[in-house]
Amino acid sequence: MGSEAETYNTAEPTEWKEGSQPLIPSSMVPPKTHSIRVVHVALVIVQLGYAGLQMFSRVALDAGLNQFLLSMYRNMIAFSILGPIAYYFERGVRPAMNFKILGGLNLLALTGVVGSQQLFLAGLQLTSPLMAAVSQNMIPVFTFLLAATLGFEEVNLRRREGIAKVVGTAVCIGGAVTMSVYKGIALFGAGSDAPDAGLTMQPFGHLGDFLHHDIVQFSVNKYHLGIFFLIMNCVSWAVYLTCQAPVMRMYPALLSVTAATYFFGFIQVGILGVISAGKLHFAEFRLTSTAQIVGVLYAALIASTLNLLLQSWCVQKGGPFIVSLYVPLQMLMVAVLSVLLLKDTLYMGIVLGGLLTVAGFYLVVWGQGLERRRKRTILAQILEPHQDVYKVDIRRLSQDLKEPLLQN
Repeated sequence: MGSEAETYNTAEPTEWKEGSQPLIPSSMVPPKTHSIRVVHVALVIVQLGYAGLQMFSRVALDAGLNQFLLSMYRNMIAFSILGPIAYYFERGVRPAMNFKILGGLNLLALTGVVGSQQLFLAGLQLTSPLMAAVSQNMIPVFTFLLAATLGFEEVNLRRREGIAKVVGTAVCIGGAVTMSVYKGIALFGAGSDAPDAGLTMQPFGHLGDFLHHDIVQFSVNKYHLGIFFLIMNCVSWAVYLTCQAPVMRMYPALLSVTAATYFFGFIQVGILGVISAGKLHFAEFRLTSTAQIVGVLYAALIASTLNLLLQSWCVQKGGPFIVSLYVPLQMLMVAVLSVLLLKDTLYMGIVLGGLLTVAGFYLVVWGQGLERRRKRTILAQILEPHQDVYKVDIRRLSQDLKEPLLQN
């Protein structure tokens, strides 16, 4: 991660015979003029954008905006922007639609929009923006667990990368458990949160009525229920990331896949909202306050559109490993903003659990980085161990490095 990206020599070596073809296409070589410093600045902006999503979404929900309506408008606006862009720029690479691709796109919408967004908003409303930001560090851990279970991820405990991934997973889960069972003293803020206040008035709050009385005896309240929703949001997003790779192989057009996911997600959220209307009092299709309008526009324009394009550019230019390193920065930003602007309370349990989840996150990412570096070295040696001209960014040849890592 130097200040400048490496410059690669793509000129044909003098010993090549005329008419010979280079082993690695020039289109796969990073641009010579690209500065890695621009990527780092962009990644800070991306995390600031996601931190703002936690804040504006919470304000909009507190202003009475129904979470189904927030998600519907967010995905509808994002699709209306990304749809034409994808249609124009990927019109020559999109394969013909079939039922298998259609099913895959609907599965991405179900996990990446309906499951992820709705569980995230429910958890955000029952806990705090800081708690929601801390939980996002568990997404790579759950993705690793799912990929390892399905055989997509290598786990070799005789190598340090395998040990790092397993230990990091355990530490991150320990952080989640700490936040779930231990709240602790209030470090900043009034600390006057009422644990069960308004539970039945929140979306999905009626689920608390089904908690067994033995569970209630262990002080399961809206805070614990919110943490459960946030953890399930991470699980849903992990399923989305795992399913995205095979769908992209069938339909190799990133913008089109994303736009279609927003479109089908908008439809599915709408259906779910209508089904839940009787019990959850589904709101009318109008925004009644400035806070609601700003929350919807921010989620659609910044989180689902601008951040998506900017993060995809960063993955392309710097690789997903660099992108993943900036995820915990979101937690720090949200901590400062929520305490100063929303007057939220920062508890000792969130701090301890957050530190554990960040430590576990970095251990998993470090282990994956070691494994990919080893594979890259092996692949470079196979291609050509002697010619410097072939020592390009081999990461671009590995399918696993092309898969997106994050975010909500």
